Amino acid sequence: MPPFKKIPKTEAAAAALSLASMTSFFSAKKLPGRPAKKTPKSGRPAAEKAPAPAAAQEAAAVKPKAKKPKATRTSYSKGEGLMKMTNAIADWKVEQLKTPEARMSMHLFAEVHDIPFTTLQTHITPNDSKRIKLGSGVGRKPILDDQREAIIVDVLIRKDRANEGASVGEAVDILEQMCPEYSRKQLDLAFRRTVRPQYSERMTNPVAVQATTTKRTAITPAQQWRWHKVKY
Repeated sequence: MPPFKKIPKTEAAAAALSLASMTSFFSAKKLPGRPAKKTPKSGRPAAEKAPAPAAAQEAAAVKPKAKKPKATRTSYSKGEGLMKMTNAIADWKVEQLKTPEARMSMHLFAEVHDIPFTTLQTHITPNDSKRIKLGSGVGRKPILDDQREAIIVDVLIRKDRANEGASVGEAVDILEQMCPEYSRKQLDLAFRRTVRPQYSERMTNPVAVQATTTKRTAITPAQQWRWHKVKY
């Protein structure tokens, strides 16, 4: 076997033997990520923007975003809405007695009385089939009218004052006698969802009788009424 060639010790000796370094066979390792963008040297240099005044910068930073007001629905079938609609209809009847030249238009009339035009139009239209009766709301009609609601609330309040407080089931029993044309489930939902929330200020939750050694039936209405006045 022929002897091994001696490895040159310097780069000059390697170049004399036409030898190249092994590092030339390997490319440089690429750095991770996107390469940096090179700014072209051709063209005009970009003009520098003038800095905004300090007061304008502070105002832009502190200025809060305006929140949209929450839309509310006004009922014109009861309360203040019913009174406003009643007065508007009476004024419109007076307006119709004027001459066409002096008469106010319906759009301007609705704007003056602060009532939506479409709502006012349905209450004063000459077409009887499309006219909404005063005090009658749109949508599905409630099972219990105002008169029946007032009756059941008065009955429950008086039973409570007489130390004979009625539960929800017993209240529905009374409603079944008043409105036999409806099912018990319909009356129960009407009492829970309509009557109790609407008359919550007058009606109280079931209250236990004052602790005593006597029987519940021996406590007089006057004692129970004093207990209500002290607690509520």
